[in-house]
Amino acid sequence: MATIHEQKAQKTKLQIQQHFIALVEKEGFQHVSVKKIADRASINRGTFYLHYADKYELMDHLQQELLAELQLRITSILPKEAFLALHQQQLYPPFIAIFQFISEHASALRAILGDHGDPSFAKKLKHVFGEILLERLIRQHPAAQNDAFRNYMHAFMTSAILGVIQEWLDNCEEQTVEEMAKIHFQILNFISHLRAFIEK
Repeated sequence: MATIHEQKAQKTKLQIQQHFIALVEKEGFQHVSVKKIADRASINRGTFYLHYADKYELMDHLQQELLAELQLRITSILPKEAFLALHQQQLYPPFIAIFQFISEHASALRAILGDHGDPSFAKKLKHVFGEILLERLIRQHPAAQNDAFRNYMHAFMTSAILGVIQEWLDNCEEQTVEEMAKIHFQILNFISHLRAFIEK
């Protein structure tokens, strides 16, 4: 069980992260300083330095936490179960869990993925989706033996996933987690029936 001191330190750390995110979203990462973070969080700079060396370490730490949690949720997705749910016209709970993750961390994701956040974060997100989820799906396809096909399919699908995430982040007040999960299901359902539409 955490001590009172540890609980207080964790609370301060979360406050620093929250105010940092708000500043990045409002002013852009380049314009954020330790002083601005400390002033907004009502702490002195010495307290900030007890937790982070500088704003770059804070940004990296925040990204690693987000990526680790996302990776954990993606790992629970099993392709066969996902395809079965799609075939049975049912929502797949692990997909809902990913949208729940996005909703819970909307402010941080919007700030970091935004025009004035960290351009490299989008690539890191794509890597997580590509290496964990899409590789499992793509390697089932006969064409997966071709490195060029696999690389371009990764690029195509991860860009599509990121596009859906960013669109929702811009309009997350308009759709709930459940509504987004249904839209995602409709997108997958449309793609799976695309060949039938073309052949009509």
